[in-house]
Amino acid sequence: MNRREALGRIALACGGLLLPQWLGDEAWAAQPAPPTGVLAVGNVHTGETCRARYLDPRGGWDPEGLEALNRLFRCHYTGEVRPIDPKLYLLLDRLGSALGRADETYELISGYRSPRYNELLRRNGHAVARRSYHLRGMAADVRLPGVPLARLRRAAQSLRAGGVGSYREFVHVDVGPVRYWRG
Repeated sequence: MNRREALGRIALACGGLLLPQWLGDEAWAAQPAPPTGVLAVGNVHTGETCRARYLDPRGGWDPEGLEALNRLFRCHYTGEVRPIDPKLYLLLDRLGSALGRADETYELISGYRSPRYNELLRRNGHAVARRSYHLRGMAADVRLPGVPLARLRRAAQSLRAGGVGSYREFVHVDVGPVRYWRG
């Protein structure tokens, strides 16, 4: 191993030390394995799929991967693309790893929600929060094919990395405060 390779390995290891700051030390301690840095997601409303590397080899955010995922997580109603909190991608990656499904493709029901779409849902009787974390790009409603929703919910709760809501057709995860509910 030459000096450049050694420094590269040291940088990669140090990058891993930064990850606890992204999720919080308590959440990091509960994690079973390091993130893969790659996330595969299919948007059920648009039919689009994306497999993107959102972490670079040094453990930093990969701008191209984040941009691709942000586009996929856009509001399907208005088409608005907003930056998604990258910690959400890290959380979904960790969740897949915790379930032994790191290479599986999530089904995204809702990522970013525009204020207009959120209000439309509220008016139509859907139980959506007026100040939803979806409005801030900090939440996702997901399923993982082949994984029962109860198992997905329990695994998300075990990470203690944000909010987890259990619904009939999906599990809500967000990178806000740790809390749990059933919708």
